[in-house]
Amino acid sequence: MLNYIIRKAKSIENSPTIVLIHGYGSNAEDLFSFEPYLPDNYNIIAIQAPLTLSYNSYAWYPLYPKNDGTFDSKPDEAWGAVNLLEKNLDHLVDKYKLNKKDLCLLGFSQGSILSWALAYSRANKVRRIVALSGFIHESVDTSSKPTFLAYAAHGTTDMVIPISKARNSILQLSKKYSEIEFYEFPEGHTVSQENMNLFLKWLKKTDL
Repeated sequence: MLNYIIRKAKSIENSPTIVLIHGYGSNAEDLFSFEPYLPDNYNIIAIQAPLTLSYNSYAWYPLYPKNDGTFDSKPDEAWGAVNLLEKNLDHLVDKYKLNKKDLCLLGFSQGSILSWALAYSRANKVRRIVALSGFIHESVDTSSKPTFLAYAAHGTTDMVIPISKARNSILQLSKKYSEIEFYEFPEGHTVSQENMNLFLKWLKKTDL
């Protein structure tokens, strides 16, 4: 099983759980910095990706540089990461007796891409996702109505994952389904205070 950091809620069995999924080149401690701002009644778990890039730098699946300066990935490797993430979620649910009906994935960048893939491909595995600075890969089947709720946000000046990728995938679905909310912020490949404040309000609004 993958390494992780956990902050338990007081009543772990009935509480919602947020699973933090970091981006390419980052680590579990990065998104765990959100922990002080997340509600006390949530279990917070930050999972660390399996591939070591360098010291304290990890990835869920490899990225391959292209001639135009952007990066590409292999779908089979990305879906392998989805399967691994699902196995680790199941393990954590069993180990800590988590409420499996109230799981939320909070992913940034590569972690956001994985969150969309898992939520769409594993019906009712997660109840909510917070997808930051990512997009929905073309290999994900989005033809059915989502069985989950989603808050998605992207920076208009993002130089790592262009806003066009989010607009072409997430924005289109948000116009079709009320379950998906999409927001744009005047920021780069990061999460502003305004963005965080809004997704914290969304979490409270969508609590059971």
